[in-house]
Amino acid sequence: MTLPPLKSLWYFKHAAELGSFKLAAEQLFVSQAAVSQQIRLLEAHLGCRLFKRQTRFVELTRQGEQLLPAILQGFSHFQSGINSLSQDTNPHSLNLSVLPSFASGWLLQHINDFQRHHPGIHLRIDPSDQHANFASGQVDLGIRFGLGQYPELHSELVANDSLLLAYKPGLLTPQLPLRAQLLQQQLIMDVCPDAERGWQTLAAELNISTTAMPVFLEIDNTALVIQATLAGQGIALVRRRLIESHIKFGQLEVYPNFEYNCHYKYYLVGPKEHFNWPKVIAFQAWLLSRFQQDDDALKQCLK
Repeated sequence: MTLPPLKSLWYFKHAAELGSFKLAAEQLFVSQAAVSQQIRLLEAHLGCRLFKRQTRFVELTRQGEQLLPAILQGFSHFQSGINSLSQDTNPHSLNLSVLPSFASGWLLQHINDFQRHHPGIHLRIDPSDQHANFASGQVDLGIRFGLGQYPELHSELVANDSLLLAYKPGLLTPQLPLRAQLLQQQLIMDVCPDAERGWQTLAAELNISTTAMPVFLEIDNTALVIQATLAGQGIALVRRRLIESHIKFGQLEVYPNFEYNCHYKYYLVGPKEHFNWPKVIAFQAWLLSRFQQDDDALKQCLK
């Protein structure tokens, strides 16, 4: 005998458990007639009656009582199989896909702090500009700098960022007007929308034409922009979170009274079910706390 339609078995399960076609219909959000029709189709397929119809309730026949345990077990197996798809098969290892600039400029400096708080979770970092392929099962979570719009993935905002005018100590004198100094220095341009808008904003504040700015380098890589700035090659607008440690240790200075808030922000990205995993919950909580600590520390440093 071929298997009956799954829908009719589902309706049978509800009606048998509740002892009522009416109550089953309410639970399934369908009409009572729809439940009755599915039960009739199932009985016709099996060639036997499954219910004794009473005025206000229904009772299982001998065949119905014989069938019910197998149906309950079958749907229980279905649920177990579905649940297994969203379970974390490796709860003690967190595989992160991270932008190389964020990995080198921030994350690697704080790994030890995470490990101290969560010694039972091993971090594996995959630095890549490409969006992670979560279908492969090799990535648990991504950290991205963008607008939070990633098709078929869930994203949660964890931090914003801003651009600061950074330079090797001695290249600029904060006590002197910035306009004249800027026109005499070489500029390093990070090729990205936020940096372009940041330079336009600064040029407008100083009443400088962007075409008059002495651009020395254009680099389509934030990490290399920071390296060039550290090497004294010029002045750059760089993301605050990526140079906080360089400011703290005196390797870079930032010109006061200019800060451009980025449109892009930092997001945790991944399949929605991953955000229920304990290791992801722990990492997200740590990340939020660490960002707040950095914000507080930088305010003190720049005073």
